[in-house]
Amino acid sequence: MKRRLKVIGLGSLVALLIFWCHPAFPATTEDVLKRLNDLSDIIQQQQKEIERLKQGLKDQRKSIEKGKEAQKEEIQKAVKVETKEAEKSWREWLPKWVQRIKIYGDLRLRYERLWDRGMLNNDGTEGKQDPRDRGRFRVRLYLDAPITDEIATYFMVTTNMDTNREATTTNATFGEDFNDKGIYIARAYAEYKPNWLKGLGVGAGKFKMNFYNTDIMWDPDVNPEGVFEYYRYKGSKVFQPFIYLSQMVVNENNRTPDAMLYLNQAGFDWQIGPVKWILAGSYYSWSNLAGTKWLGKGEFKSGGGNTFITDGAGNISYKYNYKLWEGISFVNFNLGSFPVELTFDYIHNAADGVPSNEDSAYCADFKIGRDKNKGDYSLYYKYAYIEQNAVVGSLNDQDFYGANRKGHKVAVHYWPFSNTLLRAAFFYTDPVSTWQKEGNPLWNVDRYKMHEDRLHVDFIFKF
Repeated sequence: MKRRLKVIGLGSLVALLIFWCHPAFPATTEDVLKRLNDLSDIIQQQQKEIERLKQGLKDQRKSIEKGKEAQKEEIQKAVKVETKEAEKSWREWLPKWVQRIKIYGDLRLRYERLWDRGMLNNDGTEGKQDPRDRGRFRVRLYLDAPITDEIATYFMVTTNMDTNREATTTNATFGEDFNDKGIYIARAYAEYKPNWLKGLGVGAGKFKMNFYNTDIMWDPDVNPEGVFEYYRYKGSKVFQPFIYLSQMVVNENNRTPDAMLYLNQAGFDWQIGPVKWILAGSYYSWSNLAGTKWLGKGEFKSGGGNTFITDGAGNISYKYNYKLWEGISFVNFNLGSFPVELTFDYIHNAADGVPSNEDSAYCADFKIGRDKNKGDYSLYYKYAYIEQNAVVGSLNDQDFYGANRKGHKVAVHYWPFSNTLLRAAFFYTDPVSTWQKEGNPLWNVDRYKMHEDRLHVDFIFKF
């Protein structure tokens, strides 16, 4: 195409030279004007031809590009078909229960600051502790593996503190001279949901807390061990009563009775128009706390704020038993376009001998806003009041420091990206009653649990 354009231009130049240099006729003014007009016509015709050839070249290039795009699309379609065929062949080779396995998890990066930290000096006078700043992280990986349409298994591994592998945390703290952090099994259990009775389920292992609770009784990181049974009536979408039972092994002993926790819970889930109301009543019976590995000796979470005594042989143990009655209420509704959840929890320790000013706990909280997708945000507030022997303080929310604690928690959640949560939480806590030194074998731990301000700033990445 370029060669043809060059030939046309060269021909035009030759014609012009011949026109001007022809010796046969004398050149008059009219002849010159006529020749100029003729030359102008020739140039215009040549220009049109050049434009036509240029447009043809452009059309040819567009046709080539369209052909390439069509070829690319065909290749992509062929690759997708081949990939699906290969995936189908691979999936057909695997057992169906393997195909249903779901793997997911999250990473949390945390900055934590503790300040305005009160304490009691050894003589009982008030003192101050230095502020504390630390970075922490948490990694959790879940694997849900349905075996059949009735049987499923569940696993979770997570970070934890290497020294104690505490049930109430999954954090690992920056430091320790760059040592590697430990990964531990946090859940491993199986569950059976028979098709012949919808709503029935039984399971065993180290399982998640699949019963109704709040953090004045249980830290969210605790995963009990033992067996559980439950039934929820599925015959109605409006009103669903339920019952939950669990027999939890706290510690297995070779020569003494095992330390156990028995839970009985019953209640209902009621959809009242636009309002959803859940009410649950529970009874927890702790058995042989003296046979626990760390709890009964005040070693786990340093006693959790409960009352301990020393016997004649010098052994440290709980002063009281824990027979706990609990009532929980959850109310969910929408306030305009924002979902709202209200919670109230009350606990009473009915064991013999527990003083009336040490046997009760309660909390009230609310959450407003959305908390799942990019751009969502929410606000959370809680007030909790936990008397000294109302709950087993080593196992509830340790950001409040267990039992004998009261205070406030405010949290703000924001999702700047998909699967990415930015969260800030502030805790303002105090002891319910002043710690007693006389007859308290854990005095040197309890006296540091005075007023405290605590801030968490979390980045949580879900995958």
